[in-house]
Amino acid sequence: MKLNPFSKKSSAYYDKIKADFDKLDRELADAKSQLNEAEADFEQKRRRQFELDQHGSMYSSTREQSQASLAASEASNRVGHIKGEIGQLQSQIAPLRRIAMAPDAFAKAKKSLEVLSAQQATLLAEADKTAAQIAKVSKRITSVEERIGTETKSATETMLNGEGDFVVPESLTKHEAELRLSTASLAELQNKREDVAAQLGHLPKAINEVRREFIGCRAVIAEIELYEQLLPAMNLFARATAARNQDGYGHDDERFEIAIPRDLIASAQAALAAEMPTT
Repeated sequence: MKLNPFSKKSSAYYDKIKADFDKLDRELADAKSQLNEAEADFEQKRRRQFELDQHGSMYSSTREQSQASLAASEASNRVGHIKGEIGQLQSQIAPLRRIAMAPDAFAKAKKSLEVLSAQQATLLAEADKTAAQIAKVSKRITSVEERIGTETKSATETMLNGEGDFVVPESLTKHEAELRLSTASLAELQNKREDVAAQLGHLPKAINEVRREFIGCRAVIAEIELYEQLLPAMNLFARATAARNQDGYGHDDERFEIAIPRDLIASAQAALAAEMPTT
C-alpha cells in the first residue's frame, strides 16, 4: 500500500485545524476542571443551606440562612454558566475532531487491517496444510487397515494349521502400532483443523469492522489533502461563487460544485482498490 497522507509539502490547512482543535481541547479540559470545582462548591453550600433550614423555623428566616441560600444560588448559577461554556466548546470542537484526529486514526486502522489480513492469510494457509495432512494420514490408515486385514487372515491360518506354540508375526505387530500412531495423529490434526476454523470464523467480522474504519479515515485524509491543494486557489473559488450568486443563480455562496471527468473517477477508484490490503 502506497498511501502516504500529507506527503505534499503544504500542510497549512491541517496545521490550522489541528491548532484550533488543540486550543479548544485545552479550553474544554480547563472548563471541565472548573466545573468539578464549581459542583463541589455548590454541593458544599447546598448542604450548608439544608442544615440551616432544618434548624430554622418554617415561619422565620435568619440572616445566616439568607446568606447561605444566596451563596447556594450563586454557586448553582456558576455551575450552569460553566456547563453552558462547555456546551459551546463542544459544539465548536466537534467538527474539528474528525480532521484533527484523522492521521492517527488512519494509521491505527491501516495497521490493524494489515495485521488482521496477514493473520487471515496465515490461517488459510494453515487450514490448507492441515487438510492435506489429514487426507495423507487418512489414506495411510486405510492402507494399514488393509494390510492388517491381510496379515491377520494369514496369521490366523498359520495358527490354525500349525502345531505347537504360535508367535504373532512381527509385521502384524508393526502394522498395528502404525495404525495406533496414525489414528492418534489423525485425531490431533482434526482438532487442529477445528481450532483453525474457529479462529477463521471470528476474523471476517473483525476485518469488516476495521475495513469500514479504514475507509472512513481514508476519506477524511483524502479530504484534507484536497483542501491542502485547494487552499491557494480559494480566492478564485470565492470569486466564482460570488459572481454566480450575483448572476441570479440563488445558490449557497459557500458552496461551488465542480464536475469531475468520469475517467478520472474510474482511475481514482482503481487506485483506492489497490490501496486496500488483500484478504
